[in-house]
Amino acid sequence: MLVQAANPWSAAISPVSSATRSQSLTATAATTTANAAGTVSISQAARDRLAAESNASTSARTATFDTNQGSVDIDIEAYFQPPPGGFTELPPLLLPSPANIQALGDYVSQEMPGFLAANGIPEAPASVSYDRHGLLQLPADYPYVEQFKAALAEEPALARSMQTAAALTSHQVEMQKSLPFHEEYTAAASSAEAAAVVAKYAWLFADNRPAAQIALQFSADGRMSLSADGKPVIWPSA
Repeated sequence: MLVQAANPWSAAISPVSSATRSQSLTATAATTTANAAGTVSISQAARDRLAAESNASTSARTATFDTNQGSVDIDIEAYFQPPPGGFTELPPLLLPSPANIQALGDYVSQEMPGFLAANGIPEAPASVSYDRHGLLQLPADYPYVEQFKAALAEEPALARSMQTAAALTSHQVEMQKSLPFHEEYTAAASSAEAAAVVAKYAWLFADNRPAAQIALQFSADGRMSLSADGKPVIWPSA
């Protein structure tokens, strides 16, 4: 199903990301321990691990995207979480390229484990999809439906990244379906051949042609991948 991309410029919601919340919980735990024991000692190995996790989070959060303004480095959380009062000018529009979809997927995969842990959700849903109105759809047998939806409503950057990944994938998949038509039509040597190509691909122009059903697939620990009509979506450049 072709779904509408999330509007990154709608009213701002709470700017506290799951990563920030996780860091806050970690800091609170460390402070509590320090008060109880009188001192806290952090090994160099622990410092190195924290630094590596911080770098990984920052790397996934910022990426170079294909946009209507060319290649642009974008902070995903800032892009999908407008400042109070909104932007003074419209941000660049994300194009449905495999690179953009991969970048959003990397961000969601990076954020999801911390999001689940911060909200006491034991596991991610096996899949997430969106209906024709862009509303979140979760598996009927997922035991944490309401908890997941409520928590996601408080994380606009994560929620909009997921929805936009689905929307861009839908557009990309439908574009791929039309490539053979464009190639054969361009190669037609006569009007008769061109008409034959149009007739061959008449299904592309049908008003009621169903779009592929796009779903975000999640491993138990929150790693995201994409599927179209139940089949994995993989592009060579992804």
